[in-house]
Amino acid sequence: MPLYEFECKDCMKKYNKDITDLSKSLDKKTGEKVMKRNKNFLYIEVQKIKTEKTVFSLGKEGNKGIKRYRYRMGKDKYLFLELRDFRFTELFFQDEEVPESVECPCDKKCKDVVRIFSPFKAIFEKRGGLKDRAPKPGDPVQWHKDYKVMKDEEQASNWVGQDHLDQYFGNSQHDGSYGSE
Repeated sequence: MPLYEFECKDCMKKYNKDITDLSKSLDKKTGEKVMKRNKNFLYIEVQKIKTEKTVFSLGKEGNKGIKRYRYRMGKDKYLFLELRDFRFTELFFQDEEVPESVECPCDKKCKDVVRIFSPFKAIFEKRGGLKDRAPKPGDPVQWHKDYKVMKDEEQASNWVGQDHLDQYFGNSQHDGSYGSE
């Protein structure tokens, strides 16, 4: 069943306009204008590619609840941006009722808020089932152990022993007899 979340088109348009302005004139003065005009820009940094030396940076780096982007500008510079996320964290199922009034977390005045498919993938299966996913880094250690035991038992149940093979191919004495006696 697909999941949906919300996206603010007004904020996206403002971001795109300001990023275009920055890309046309990649200097500190333009960066200051953009940050003053759009409070959702939390950090701007321009860096030389070869030396990794910062040309200029504005704002505070490492904010929570942000989207971080890196753009290659020409052959010699990177533009790093930290923007307030224009996607909402509320997730709704396809059949679930959606609230009438949805407000953008970046700017309460935004009017163009739309529902979109969410890239978020939820796993609702119980652990240890045959169709369950394998544990990944960051999952609890006990889950890794339980999964290994389950796979070992599955492997053991598929094991074909020597007695089973001997009934078809003879015993281990290679005397041509069939079966184990």
